[in-house]
Amino acid sequence: MKVSTLALPFLASTLVAAAPAPLVESNKLRRMLYRSNLKARATELYNIAMRNNGTRAWGTPGHWETLDWIESQIPKDYYNVERQYFNISRTIYDEVSVTVDGIAATEVNGFTNGPNGTISAPIVNVPNFGCEAADYPAAVAGKIALVHRGNCNFGLKNALAGTAGAVGLVVWNNDVQPLQPTLGTPDLYNVTEFVISAFIGQAEGQALVTKIGGSSLPATIKSLFHYEVDLTANVIATTKNGNQNSIITSGAHTDSVKAGPGINDNGSGTIAQIEVAKALTKFSVNNAIRFCWWAAEEDGLLGSEYYTSHIAEAEAAKIVMNLNFDMLASPNYLYSIYDGDGSTFESPYASTGSGMIEKTFIDFFVEDGKTSVPTEFDGRSDYDGFLQIGIPAGGVFMGAEGIKTEEEATLFGGKAGQPYDSCYHQACDDIKNLDYGAFITGAKSMADSLAKYGRSIEGFPFPRPAAKLKPRRLEGATMLPNPKKGKHGGCSKKLEA
Repeated sequence: MKVSTLALPFLASTLVAAAPAPLVESNKLRRMLYRSNLKARATELYNIAMRNNGTRAWGTPGHWETLDWIESQIPKDYYNVERQYFNISRTIYDEVSVTVDGIAATEVNGFTNGPNGTISAPIVNVPNFGCEAADYPAAVAGKIALVHRGNCNFGLKNALAGTAGAVGLVVWNNDVQPLQPTLGTPDLYNVTEFVISAFIGQAEGQALVTKIGGSSLPATIKSLFHYEVDLTANVIATTKNGNQNSIITSGAHTDSVKAGPGINDNGSGTIAQIEVAKALTKFSVNNAIRFCWWAAEEDGLLGSEYYTSHIAEAEAAKIVMNLNFDMLASPNYLYSIYDGDGSTFESPYASTGSGMIEKTFIDFFVEDGKTSVPTEFDGRSDYDGFLQIGIPAGGVFMGAEGIKTEEEATLFGGKAGQPYDSCYHQACDDIKNLDYGAFITGAKSMADSLAKYGRSIEGFPFPRPAAKLKPRRLEGATMLPNPKKGKHGGCSKKLEA
């Protein structure tokens, strides 16, 4: 068949390969991020929670739908996307109750990591917040202590009550919003075991304080539970372009607590990764970028722990660093950066590489005309597993239940004496609980670090000496909740009080 010579230029043009995408640049990548997109994704994620009983906790339909939603957002022509499934042993409460003088409380929660059992004894008021040994009089011995929430960790209250001879603990809320509390582990408070405990609502607690007065009333606490194994998954997306032997990982966790939708904690990190991942498709990278959406952070960093405890030595050697992004839109925010060089907070994890990552974030905030402050590099977020196998890490965090100081209010605005996020781990962590100025800044800090390191790691300590990896877990091994890590002292946050 004869082909007209008029068609040859057209045919030739179809055979010319498309021009390669330009190498990523920080300022160009950042300009592709918009508040309107962050708001749209936040609404989508909130709607997922609302379709599923108001939660996206791992193992729930809301979390599985979250994973499907994340995968639907990631361009498959640019990324290799996979799910990494694993099992976790979860606590199933059979009965949690508090009965005082024959009347049962109506708003009761068990303490995660508390002991299993029933205790009956007189209940007495404990003054102040039960955060000092002196708060527990001799009369508390053999009785149940009634303590107000606030000022210190739940685990410390329990340990002090037990040390004073109390046989049980009831903590009453200082807020109308319900809370899923946790104790940590006894060894954190220099005790061998916790006493049986439960958490009740604010109104009922106030009524009990008045009713008990300076005397005591008969009471029973039941905290009865069993364990079940359930399945969850991480979502991992790695660029197809870029050096696959030089990988920059970025992580954010996908699960909320059972009490709420978790749109700041950590919908904000989840969403920021989606938006940066989509924007990155307009560019090429010299070093591969791997976005990781971790499951089960709220039970002790289990998704990231699973990943780092199963990775082969040869694969671990390809990971240059881990960047961590959690709670990027706190309504009473501060801009804090993990203190990777240990110059402000003493840390066993400080290193040259982590210090360089810290400086990258510091430089971003300076360039963006904003102040930042260091925060403890204590291994209490999903970067921990990477540090444990010798991979440098860093990231940003904008505050949880901690209280903003006067100095921080001067630096960042907002309200001193109030939590950074008053809806932390509560049902009100919804689309109204986000500061979009902080949110877009957090997303841009992610884009800046990934663009810079995706472009070049010149001067970074890589390749590094081979690290001794943790003992390898079997692929089918069940992960166990780890109360020493994660949100219950997590993301560089103080333990819940």
